[in-house]
Amino acid sequence: MLDLILDNARIRTLDDDRPGARTIGLWGGRIVGFDDDVRSLNAKRRINLDGATVLPGFNDVHCHTTWYGLTLASIDCTALPGGLDEVYRRIEDAARTTPEGDWINATGYGHRDYGGQYPDLDVLDRITGDRPLFLRQQSGHSAIVNTAAMERAGMLAPGFADPVGGRVVRDAGGRPTGLVEETAQELIQDLVRPYSLDTVVDCVDRATAGYASEGITSFGECGIFAGWIGHSPLEVHAYQLAREQGKLRARAQLLPMADGLHSIASHSADGYGIGLDTGLRTGFGDDWLSIGPVKIFMDGAMSGETAAMREDYAGRDTAGYLQDDPEKLRRTILDAYRSGWSLAVHAIGDLAVDHAVRNIIEAVDTYGRRSVPNRIEHAGTVHDEHLPALAEYGIAVTPQAAFARDIGAGMNVSAGPDRRRLLYRARSFVDAGVMLAGSSDRPCADGNALRGIQAFVDRLTSTGDVMGSADECLTAEQAVTAYTRTAAEASGHGAVKGTLTPGKLADLVVLGDDPLSVDPTTIKDIDVVATLVGGDFTHSTL
Repeated sequence: MLDLILDNARIRTLDDDRPGARTIGLWGGRIVGFDDDVRSLNAKRRINLDGATVLPGFNDVHCHTTWYGLTLASIDCTALPGGLDEVYRRIEDAARTTPEGDWINATGYGHRDYGGQYPDLDVLDRITGDRPLFLRQQSGHSAIVNTAAMERAGMLAPGFADPVGGRVVRDAGGRPTGLVEETAQELIQDLVRPYSLDTVVDCVDRATAGYASEGITSFGECGIFAGWIGHSPLEVHAYQLAREQGKLRARAQLLPMADGLHSIASHSADGYGIGLDTGLRTGFGDDWLSIGPVKIFMDGAMSGETAAMREDYAGRDTAGYLQDDPEKLRRTILDAYRSGWSLAVHAIGDLAVDHAVRNIIEAVDTYGRRSVPNRIEHAGTVHDEHLPALAEYGIAVTPQAAFARDIGAGMNVSAGPDRRRLLYRARSFVDAGVMLAGSSDRPCADGNALRGIQAFVDRLTSTGDVMGSADECLTAEQAVTAYTRTAAEASGHGAVKGTLTPGKLADLVVLGDDPLSVDPTTIKDIDVVATLVGGDFTHSTL
């Protein structure tokens, strides 16, 4: 007897051998078969879907789930209609209920949403008093803090020097403005980290409940346990707890930060480079919780103009910067790779992409291929010259079309008219045979998968322009494939998920309409009727 039969559906399998069906049968967490193979069988439950569309579950391969969970409990400063005055008002309201000396946490600030302005440090100091403030920029690559926070972090001490790969921004007179970039954020974060196990579990609970309602069945937690993006050295433990407590509602691939890897002297004779004391590496785990590639930051963000470019940003006298000395970054990549780690190299600016592609190729040529593909995270400005190498070496890319609406217009300005065609490409990757995996970078952008799919199709910004070039728009089928089949392949999981194929995991989403046939401008508005992971409902309105 089967566990579940879904009947009278429009099933899009994304499997070329059998692209469509009307009935699907599930048993033991797996797909058994379709149509005549299962229609006459008995099942514990049979549901008539009345023509609803069934697709493989969506997979967001690059998001920040713990961070997103934290934002859901923080002050939201995302594009407030009341401008800076409303930002100040929200922070002041929070200060009134925050005990003296305790932290005020806020998130979502994007300077381009406020005419390019940042909050005034004097105003922040006045409304927060001795309560330290940590207001994260939407990109996560910078933050806004007050004087109380900077004092605690030692940023105002005589002789203070900016850390490698970051800076405390100062005005023309040398006075800190309250903006801290990239690795300088760690000096603030180290005052509030590590977050407790219970806090991380609660974050995963809140975040993945939202994922389930959006049809997301798998995700990549892109950067854990170390660096400015980590939350606790026990983040894997917290994920295990969340799973055991029924609070992990989607399959998670965890990408550790390279900052936490170290040399294992006792195994130097084995040619071991850097890793973890347990020997844990890419590929460890099971279908629910696994360890993915190691994440390495090559540069910063396009939105804050810290991404490393070959030439200055349009109208500016800065080209951004790499996170460290290029040779040190190369050595980290090679040492991690020879120790069994696949690579997920964050590279947004074209200079950073140059280094990332060259270093990954050297690693593969030296130590061979990995079963879990290497990746370039974001791949924000990729030149045509890179495309053949990305395809030949099986390097996946994760450009976020989801950036288009909120920060696409600003990035067009930063890149300038001659370079904007390179921004967050998509069609060029697909045409060149490069693995293009769907992702959102949530909470840096709206993580709704259907919105991300539509953004791949229209690339529309808030001003009605397109991010980059309209030539990079995907078809609806290509966009859905990026969030399903290719996302699974890029994560090393193509054999068990990403298509609706007998024997694969029963991860699927039921939609109120078909994203492959509706007006593309309405894809984001399609209802998610149900989400199933391993044949179990994580969300349902049936």
